[in-house]
Amino acid sequence: MLHLLYGPAASGKTDLLMGRIRTAVAARTPGQVLLVPEQYSHEAERALCAACGDSLSLYAEVLSFTGLARRVAAETGAGEAPLLDQGGRLLCMALALSQVAPRLRLFGAAARRPQMQQTLLGAVDELKTACVTPDALEATAARCPGYLGDKLRDLALVLAAYDAVTAQGHADPTDRLTRLAERIPASTLGRTGHFYLDGFTDYTRQELAVVRALLTAGADVTVCLTLDQLSGGSEIFGAARRTARVLLDMADDCGVPATVESCPARAADTPLRVLEQQLFSYTSAHFDDPAQTITVHTADDLAAECAWAAARALQIVQSGCRWRDIAIAVRGFSDYAPALERMCAYYGVPLYFARRTDLMQKPLVALIRAAYDIVTGGWDAEDVSAYLRTGLAALTPEETDTLENYVLLWSIRGSAWTRPTPWQQHPDGYGAPDTDESAARLKEINDLRQRAAGPLRQLGAESSAAATAEAQAMALADFLERLHLAQRLDTLAESLRAEGRAALAAEYAQLWELTVGALEQFAAILGDTEMDADTFATLFLRMLTCYDIGTIPVALDRVTAGDLDRMRRRGIRHLIVLGASDDRLPRAGEPDGVFSPEERRELLELELDIGGGTDDALWREYNLIYQCVTLPAETLAVSYPLFDGNGTPTRPSFLVTRIAQLFGTLPRPANPDTQRLLAPAPALELAGRTLRGATDPAAVAARAWFRQHDPAALAALTRAAHTARGRLSPERVRALYGKRLYLSASKAERFSACRYAYFLQYGLKARPRRPAAFSPPEIGTFFHYVLQHTAQDVTDAGGFAAVTDEQLGAFTDRWTQRYIHDELNDFREKSARFTYLFRRLCRQVRQVVADMAHELRAGDFVPLDFELNFADPEQIAPITLSDGDVTLNMSGVADRVDGWLHDGKLYLRVVDYKTGRKAFSLSDVWYGMGLQMLLYLFALERSGPARYGHEIVPAGVLYVPARDVLIPADRRLSPEEAARERAGAVRRSGLLLDDAAVLHAMEHSDTPQYLPVSPRRKTDALASAEQLGLLARHIETTLLDLAHELRGGSITADPYFRSGQDTACTHCDYLTVCHFTPGMGGDCHRVLTKLPADKVWSNLKGGTPDA
Repeated sequence: MLHLLYGPAASGKTDLLMGRIRTAVAARTPGQVLLVPEQYSHEAERALCAACGDSLSLYAEVLSFTGLARRVAAETGAGEAPLLDQGGRLLCMALALSQVAPRLRLFGAAARRPQMQQTLLGAVDELKTACVTPDALEATAARCPGYLGDKLRDLALVLAAYDAVTAQGHADPTDRLTRLAERIPASTLGRTGHFYLDGFTDYTRQELAVVRALLTAGADVTVCLTLDQLSGGSEIFGAARRTARVLLDMADDCGVPATVESCPARAADTPLRVLEQQLFSYTSAHFDDPAQTITVHTADDLAAECAWAAARALQIVQSGCRWRDIAIAVRGFSDYAPALERMCAYYGVPLYFARRTDLMQKPLVALIRAAYDIVTGGWDAEDVSAYLRTGLAALTPEETDTLENYVLLWSIRGSAWTRPTPWQQHPDGYGAPDTDESAARLKEINDLRQRAAGPLRQLGAESSAAATAEAQAMALADFLERLHLAQRLDTLAESLRAEGRAALAAEYAQLWELTVGALEQFAAILGDTEMDADTFATLFLRMLTCYDIGTIPVALDRVTAGDLDRMRRRGIRHLIVLGASDDRLPRAGEPDGVFSPEERRELLELELDIGGGTDDALWREYNLIYQCVTLPAETLAVSYPLFDGNGTPTRPSFLVTRIAQLFGTLPRPANPDTQRLLAPAPALELAGRTLRGATDPAAVAARAWFRQHDPAALAALTRAAHTARGRLSPERVRALYGKRLYLSASKAERFSACRYAYFLQYGLKARPRRPAAFSPPEIGTFFHYVLQHTAQDVTDAGGFAAVTDEQLGAFTDRWTQRYIHDELNDFREKSARFTYLFRRLCRQVRQVVADMAHELRAGDFVPLDFELNFADPEQIAPITLSDGDVTLNMSGVADRVDGWLHDGKLYLRVVDYKTGRKAFSLSDVWYGMGLQMLLYLFALERSGPARYGHEIVPAGVLYVPARDVLIPADRRLSPEEAARERAGAVRRSGLLLDDAAVLHAMEHSDTPQYLPVSPRRKTDALASAEQLGLLARHIETTLLDLAHELRGGSITADPYFRSGQDTACTHCDYLTVCHFTPGMGGDCHRVLTKLPADKVWSNLKGGTPDA
């Protein structure tokens, strides 16, 4: 007998069913079965236990259709083959496609594309659920020419091949209900008891076949449907109304009686019942809601909306409610899940939602994916890094850092990993000196390389040799064994359990069992199927995405959250609906698998119903919203964001506007400050605003509360707010910088630019991770090497005036090739791009050498030293400064020192080659920067006589461009014109002694091309001997002041600021770790106003410094 029970939501249908089951249990009538959807079974079981008490298990039970299939299979003794899991089903689809691919007209490529295989598996599921056979597809295809007919023929072949594969010792879980309907006649179902079906909006063809089998077997079946009327009524109940008609026709076909019972809507005596009855009505009546049972709220964006929801849940519980009485629903829950989880944790709200674990992000699966990306993709650096960072690659985190830093430094990829020769590049980059310590580090790096790359090389070799799926699976299994992953994961799980992270430890154990089981299935199902490593990796990883790792809530009393279609449970007292904007409620239709909506309608006209062929998708969505908002017993709160994720304004959904029409409820903007007062963590953040001068009532109230109830937290917050970077203790200064203070000119420049950056670079020795490249420092090293050795050859040959340009070029090329051989290992392990760029540098260095020759030929100054090292006592006496309290030892290397012997005195100039565009600035010198060349010049004034045997007169300093230049021209230039234009483009900058004889000795010309002076205009590049003496004293004082600051432990973040585009922070390597914030914790800019030269000289003479 069929009994149809229908009524609108909240009309008491489920209570009526529970009451009838309770009566049957009380009468000890066995065989009472409540059939509900799978996701609702636990909730229904709890409700039925509460209704029937301890006798429930003897006379009644709650089952899903799947549970009923298991029970009937056990009763009838049907010897069912092992059920395939989702991964196994994908493999069966892959095997089926490999057998029929040549015969497929549209889906032939699917045999090589696991993603398409998964799509076709979804189509098979849909066809089986609709009870569509291969024969039915073929028959319909015969009546359907063209593209749709080809698609149906392909699917008929795929479905038949898939069934044939699964029949070989396996069982497809999608066939369970079909098998159930076939086995019911041989079971005892229907002979006694009663079946109650509740919680379904409509039924699949397979489920209807089971109902038909139950009715045919004589079972009493009660079907409960949410429906207003059997005929007519609201469109939102269209699907349920059609189901009712199908069931009544089925009863008639089976020759069993059918009765219909209606549960009328309850009296509209509460706003929630009014909403249930009037949500989709056309009434314009207005209803009162004095208790504000239904409220509407707005928030700025999704994150603010989630914060409001957490605060709302907290507010409800504080008024005397359990967490489990609250539910949060949102259409498209995955968009909200991260922010909702974060905000609930912030507000202290325990939250549970069923999450799908992304196995691709788990260490074991990530290791497998990265391993195959490496061996099939050419050992890309990013893939190697991903592999090492899984923590499962047989290296410790510290060893991984060491190896990864070297790989990043030298951009190692491809064959550099697999060739037998060890890596030879210096672990500190270009130009770093070779030491015993660097050799030991390089050996360690090569050992780490072998440990990391060895298993991968074996995997690559074995997977390349493997020709079948089973052999590929064995290659991966061997790889996992070589890494001892089972033992490593056990050890990791034990440590996690010891840390109290039992859930994560269990997850690691599940991952290993899941992966091993998937490998065994792969080998068993696909066996001798031909397969290369790339196809295997793609399919195996796609197979792993079919699995999920179950999560169990750590406590029952938690707020539950999920999508609207997951809100099936009873007992919700308070419901919060998020995302009630019109772009989300109702949600737009999603892709329909292999069939478009138009194709589904065409098939329905051809009497092949696979679902979705009607135009009721929108009404189903409305029904889902209706079912959800009618769940709560006490309150409903609806919210929507004012702006979407792109900053575009949103509009309220029909639900918001209908609530406003019925109850006059206007949206309330969320008040973040009021919300934050509800929980300790947000309230403490609010109180923190007062420490920055805020006086708003919420912040003041929060601070007052903490002052009274938790003064320790407020005190800690206050200390943190006023924490400055501070100073280093004398002990730490000595530990970091040594007992004696040594500074190079570049270090002094760094300290002058920003004390904190100096501390990070030279105190903590923090180094940014970046590839080794011929950046300015390395280019400078190369240029200096070639210049020094070429100049020595020229000197040995009689000087620049005695050598021809051809000889000069030959000298330059010889030392360039020597550098390539000695320092760059003849370009071995270098990319083609690096080699190309370096060849360009070789042309540039030739030009720089030629410029040097032309310059020196034009004057009387001659090179005396290249790379003069002030830290080497054998070359020159060290630079030592002292004021009695502190002693500073300076070091550095002068690129070139030129001299002119005149009247028994040696006039010296210091030359610095710059590959960048830096120019000399007196203003910088005043502020303590750009001191390098002047420091060397004045040190030579004191120590030079011992080296050169003459009294020294400082003649000046020059920055010489060591770069190639492009000369703009609107016509073709002659060689002489190009040379003049180029000379102007590479004009030097610097400061020279204002002495006509000296300037003439530097360049025999009334219109100098190389010197930064001009006879036609005043220049700041000249200084008298007296002014140079002032500069010498200023530099000494400045450096001693820096030494005092260093000894005093200064680590202030005080970067210089010239303009918005020119600050010490602009290109600072430590910007991301410094978190410089002007005005906070002592952080401040040092504004450097550019001073004209006359102002600098005035300051040096004792005028008022207005820096």
